[in-house]
Amino acid sequence: MALEHGPTGSATEAHPTVTSFILGLIPKNLIGAFTGTSLLAALVGSLLFGVALNKAGEVGRPLVAGMYALESVVFTVVGWVMRLAPLGTFGALTAVVATTGTQSLKGLGYLILLFFATCVVYVIVVLGAVMKLCGLSLLGLMRFLKAELLIALSTCSSEAVLPQLVKRLEELGIGRPVVGIVIPAGFSFNLDGSAVYLTMAFLFLAQATGVDLTLGQQLTAVAIMMLTSKGTAGIAGGAFIVLASTLSAIGMVPVACLALIVGIARILNEGRVFVNVLGNAVAAIVIGKWENDFDHARAASILSGRHQPDEFVA
Repeated sequence: MALEHGPTGSATEAHPTVTSFILGLIPKNLIGAFTGTSLLAALVGSLLFGVALNKAGEVGRPLVAGMYALESVVFTVVGWVMRLAPLGTFGALTAVVATTGTQSLKGLGYLILLFFATCVVYVIVVLGAVMKLCGLSLLGLMRFLKAELLIALSTCSSEAVLPQLVKRLEELGIGRPVVGIVIPAGFSFNLDGSAVYLTMAFLFLAQATGVDLTLGQQLTAVAIMMLTSKGTAGIAGGAFIVLASTLSAIGMVPVACLALIVGIARILNEGRVFVNVLGNAVAAIVIGKWENDFDHARAASILSGRHQPDEFVA
């Protein structure tokens, strides 16, 4: 395999080919998929295991209950860690400034501004256009879901608002079967904000480390980031871990350069989760209309402020 030199002059392997990337999606075995270093292989293994567990029916219910118990334990530990996250963020930002000087804050500030500007443009242009095609107000939907969006912002986790979001969308007039499928699935596979976060962070790190990428390499990286963004939901800060795994997999930018943005990762995560939650709410409306399981008149009345959900009696 051909070698290329990174910005530090050390030789590193060239980035993987399309064939090797596709082959890397296939885990050698189920256990290896979760104990290895390939995030995508773990995702594929999880999908296969989930489909098989669903097909097992009643036989697999004890295993499902055990997974829910394990999830509760893991999230409790993560909650303890996140209580110390502000101290870690302060220390990381201090280390960046001490190493690279205060000039680095200017670049990080530009990244924050550009990222949030991109999120605003995406929400207004893309989600706004979709809501207009549905004959509803995006601003009205944001007002209706303001509590859920604020919780997502404060926790940096979309899973934190999943039960309440499902309830609120049902109150809006979307059928329970649609909401019950679209929202949980969307929090795993429809992560617009995560895709924006990963691609912008990758391009920023490439520029910061002086790595010149061709247009083809940039498009390849964006495609890979859109795929790996499917594993960023749930745990606060999960996108940063996915970014580290993806950088290691594609090999274009050194993983060590993540230290440059670790201090602002929490700030970027707020915009990422906000777009994820709002985007999935819009997706539920679209699928509800598509499946003819959506009360448009009720939703229009609620989003316009003329009525409250509790004024409608089934």
